[in-house]
Amino acid sequence: MDNRMIPDFDRAFESLTGFAPMKWQRRLFEKHFLKADLPSRCDLPTGLGKTSIVVIWLLALAHQAANGNVRLPRRLVYIVNRRTVVDQVTATVEQLRKRLMAPETVESEKHARTLKAVAEALRCLCASDGIPLAVSTLRGELADNEEWKADPTRPAIVVGTIDMIGSKLLFSGYGDGRYGRVHHAGLIGYDALIVHDEAHLTPAFSDLLRAVEQEQASEAKRGLQPETMCRPISVIELSATRREGDGEVFGLDAEDEADAIVQERITAIKRLCLREVPGDRLTEEIVQCAATYDSSACKVLVYVRTPDEAQKVASELTQKLGTDGERRVALLTGTMRGHERDKLVKENPVFRALLDSKATVQQTVYLVSTSAGEVGIDLDADHMVCDLTTLDALIQRLGRVNRRGGNGREARVEVVAAVEPKEKASDLDRAVDATLCLLRKWRDGAGREGVDVSPKNLRRLLEDTGSDEIRAAFSPRVPAPPLTDILLDNWSLTSIDQMPGRPEVGPFLHGLTADPPETFLVWRQEVLLLHEAGTNAEALRAWFGACRIEARERLRDRYDRVEKALKKLLGKLREEDPRKDMPVVVLDERGNASWSCLSTVRGDDLKYRTVVLPVEAGGLDANGLLSPDSKSRPDLDVAEIESGDRRRERWIHRVGPEGERFERLITGEITDAPPSGLREKERIPLRQPDENGEEAETVDLVLYVSSALSALENPETTSARQTLEEHTNSIVDHMTRIVGRLGLDEPVGKALIAAARWHDKGKDRPVWQRYARNGAGTTPLAKSPRYLHPPALGGYRHELGSLLDAMNDEELTEVPDRDLILHLIAAHHGWARPHFEARAFDSSRPTADNERAFAEVGRRFGQLQQKYGRWGLAWLESLVRCADITASQQAIASAEPISGSRQRVPEEAKP
Repeated sequence: MDNRMIPDFDRAFESLTGFAPMKWQRRLFEKHFLKADLPSRCDLPTGLGKTSIVVIWLLALAHQAANGNVRLPRRLVYIVNRRTVVDQVTATVEQLRKRLMAPETVESEKHARTLKAVAEALRCLCASDGIPLAVSTLRGELADNEEWKADPTRPAIVVGTIDMIGSKLLFSGYGDGRYGRVHHAGLIGYDALIVHDEAHLTPAFSDLLRAVEQEQASEAKRGLQPETMCRPISVIELSATRREGDGEVFGLDAEDEADAIVQERITAIKRLCLREVPGDRLTEEIVQCAATYDSSACKVLVYVRTPDEAQKVASELTQKLGTDGERRVALLTGTMRGHERDKLVKENPVFRALLDSKATVQQTVYLVSTSAGEVGIDLDADHMVCDLTTLDALIQRLGRVNRRGGNGREARVEVVAAVEPKEKASDLDRAVDATLCLLRKWRDGAGREGVDVSPKNLRRLLEDTGSDEIRAAFSPRVPAPPLTDILLDNWSLTSIDQMPGRPEVGPFLHGLTADPPETFLVWRQEVLLLHEAGTNAEALRAWFGACRIEARERLRDRYDRVEKALKKLLGKLREEDPRKDMPVVVLDERGNASWSCLSTVRGDDLKYRTVVLPVEAGGLDANGLLSPDSKSRPDLDVAEIESGDRRRERWIHRVGPEGERFERLITGEITDAPPSGLREKERIPLRQPDENGEEAETVDLVLYVSSALSALENPETTSARQTLEEHTNSIVDHMTRIVGRLGLDEPVGKALIAAARWHDKGKDRPVWQRYARNGAGTTPLAKSPRYLHPPALGGYRHELGSLLDAMNDEELTEVPDRDLILHLIAAHHGWARPHFEARAFDSSRPTADNERAFAEVGRRFGQLQQKYGRWGLAWLESLVRCADITASQQAIASAEPISGSRQRVPEEAKP
């Protein structure tokens, strides 16, 4: 494609965003992104659109694609430290894609032509047809739509939190199974630009990213990787509040500041006034200050440091405002459950008014928030009241008031400082005290109206302040544990679920913080059913791996607060019966599941764990906050609120002498057929006929999901009929396209195509065909509309069978990259890193062949990881999985819809 078909940057930027670019955005595009010479940091004031780095990357990638010289990573991973901000950033990015997907909807014909040219350039990079840009978020209502996992050549933007993305980078994705851990590490940790927003707030994670970047650079220097596949991550840190000593960064220059919009925002006046009160009067003074704006018909932000204080302020302010207080006061904390937080951001009129800088209100509205609302959200309040915090956090808060300036706006910022002696001050306490000293100093040098802390004047104040004073007032830098080769090797052994000495990744993401570890709480309808059925740990893991916990379902809080709340819940339960208890499921970060109960789940059982409570336990209030006094209510279980390609439903399936019946778990709806348009994904027995035949009814808990979701999460059991030959031809075709679009050199490219050709040959075994309900003597299937329960395989793994066939193929013995081919075959469903379970035994082959294959798998994995690097090898494995996913999606697209009740196993298909 001719590069001249892509219009100039200014027109393309305006076509995508609806706004003309600022000078700094043009300079970043021309001097850095277009040349693939990326800065390590960008220091830009709040309100100047740092997220436009996404647009700049996209346009530079389109230019390079049109010129046939792609040097930028194909995936941009945008990491935000606040979960509320993830959905906001994603919504912004999705608007870009809508314009690319439907250029005819824009009013200007000129812009429509531009958008078509950009989209066409991006499509030239893709191995599959369809959308030119994938957009996925790893949390919230826009929860992972999986687009980024299917075509590794398609430009993709992935937005998520440090926990969700950081854990995946370290081969330990929260909630991921064996298959997902390595797949996600390969796609996030290779051929990706990682943008770490507000990096100054999470220096430990910055250190981790730099360590991974350096480790990949060291792997590349060994010179064992082919040049065309050497695609290590690039990292850019974004911040409006740079820590002293961070080194050279990209920032505004004098010419950039000449932009009218830049001038308007960096000179937006904010008058800061300092109030010092005794500690026991903090809440009262904050409420009083906020209430003084009641008659001004304005938008007021109230920031405090702790969730408990936020709840107290919101409650007392609501009471002070009178009858309409509840309508005018909203509460946002990081301890809210995702579902309620998403509703607040999307539906609450107070929050929506603060998001719209042009919106006017008839009565004053208030948003009371913790740090969950400090970072990255485009809130624009008229005035602010807050408690005292560290200097860096205060600067973030200032960016949410009079954010855009103009029209003679002038904001008032009232900082209420609780002055009280502390017997034992922490590092954080000392930083807050140092901030108070600075504010006193600035106040004393200002007039009666207060000190102007507009971005431009604040920068002057900071320049006039000694670096030691600034460093002392910033939040303490949390030390991070060292990232060693041994740790990285241990995490990369993803086929081993539990390994002594392998640490949790949390401290490496957040540092060795003095804050207590955190716990996730979830409420589910099926917990009591599974417990009454005696479901074992392996089946529990399978169930919650299939019906996985989504971000909207989680409440996150300190483990000690959770422990205290669970004790109170137990106390409430035992008011009626002192012996009463309630079961809970405990999930670790690698998806391992175990049973516990309210009376015993304590301490280490809670640290960095997810606890799944029965909905009957209650404990969540209407705002989505942990509240032991709150009773059970219908909407505690929010596992099934999605529709379309993300739809999933849980049903109780009963089969007895009088026929069969389906009852939907969440609604009680009863029908005689399974839900239409969905496919069975997981089934857990709840009751079986007893040996005496007295109880003849079979009862199962069944998860049904959309076909698209089934193919993406595990193509192995995609519900569609496709012969082994058809599937092999399809995956080889997709793999060939991927290799071509990525420009991989011949040895590696040929190895990938060969692995695709061999990967499923082990499915031709009779045991696997019986599992796929395919009669003996018929054409072997690779995909089936329905499968037996996994135990029908007796532990057999088809990829081990494929490996045995390939190991004994004479032609492959002469191929230089034979070891890579064999590993890609063995590892395409998450095993062989570094082992298979012993029960994966292929009984159709001699014992000696099985033992040799088992022995060589680990050796081969270790040698290849040394050659290609940890993330490089994971990326190569991901390419095979992506081709498999696409071939499985193709099978679904051409499949007949499944309808009617559960089919019986044909006699010829029974073991």
